Amino acid sequence: MRTVTLGIVHSTLLQKLCIGLFLALLLLPMIGQMVSVGTGVTATEMRAPNALPGLPGSVEEVSVLPQRFEAWLKDHFGFRNHLVLANNLIRVKVFGQSTSPLVVLGRNGWLFYTGEHALEQTRGIDRFSPEELDRWIDVMERRQAWLAERGIPMLMVAIPNKERVYREELPAWATLVNPESRMDQIVRRLAERRSPLVFKDMTADLVAAKKDMKVYHQADTHWTVEAAFAVGYRGIMEWIKTVRPDFTPLTPADMKRTLAMRQGADLDLARMLGLAAVYQEEEVRYDFAGPSKLRSADASMPNGIVQNILRADRPTAPTVVWFRDSFTISMIPYIAETFREAVITEHKGLRFDKPLIEERKPDVVVYQFVERSLNAPIPAE
Repeated sequence: MRTVTLGIVHSTLLQKLCIGLFLALLLLPMIGQMVSVGTGVTATEMRAPNALPGLPGSVEEVSVLPQRFEAWLKDHFGFRNHLVLANNLIRVKVFGQSTSPLVVLGRNGWLFYTGEHALEQTRGIDRFSPEELDRWIDVMERRQAWLAERGIPMLMVAIPNKERVYREELPAWATLVNPESRMDQIVRRLAERRSPLVFKDMTADLVAAKKDMKVYHQADTHWTVEAAFAVGYRGIMEWIKTVRPDFTPLTPADMKRTLAMRQGADLDLARMLGLAAVYQEEEVRYDFAGPSKLRSADASMPNGIVQNILRADRPTAPTVVWFRDSFTISMIPYIAETFREAVITEHKGLRFDKPLIEERKPDVVVYQFVERSLNAPIPAE
């Protein structure tokens, strides 16, 4: 009888514990929401959270009120980020499913970007028409000729999409449809036209360098800091030396090489998957070893375009206007130590800022862009 009684007591206690646990799980999200635990969508998804809607002032606002309230609730649900992270981790790591339409899961843990037609460019699906190809070259040749009239040489620097450099890590279905990409089309057509355009395609350099270093991050669209210095910076500086033989850029002897860990918050593809909290990658960094020559660094946003003006204590070094996209960012510390003055400006849509050049009168112009921007319409000039 005592055994039966103890069994009933244990059973009742277990039931109470289960009920208590169930109620606690129901209450936890409410408590988390009240104290804002796990509700920071800005940090995890790089966007502003949906705001709590006010009282509707029209029939139209009444009709969308449920959807707006639901959107607010989803963004402020307690422990939301922890639940989203767990869901994303299971889908990616267990079931091999991407949690973002902008990310493709490759082989051996590699992630690839599908935005801006990057994958279609790599497969040879997204290509220039003959007319588009000639127009692209015509515009760039006119820019170079305009600069030449002012005695300013220009180098165009084209950085390939990660997908073309690490083609072997793409999923099996991402096969070639046409072996010639947009970048290949430009190189071929420049040769056919015997174009005077000074155009540096960094694809071969990066493919060769990947035998000795990781040149792109596995969980990011960009090249590594090591590739930015060893391949990008040094390749561009070699060209500048051809037009300015007295120019002295940085060399590996000027740098201190260190190992560091890049966290998931700085890996754009990991963020797109909602897995920034669990991703990290080891990387090689190059820091200037000597006393810094940088004397001033000014940043502004004229007409919404990010612009940096860097001045260094290098009186005999040339000045540069450098048009860029995000791939130049990792080279900025080296540029800052190299030129007497460097004006670095976004090109956004492959724009060309003639007033800026006329104002600054640089010794050289560098125009850097990544391959996927080739599907942007060429500005009318």
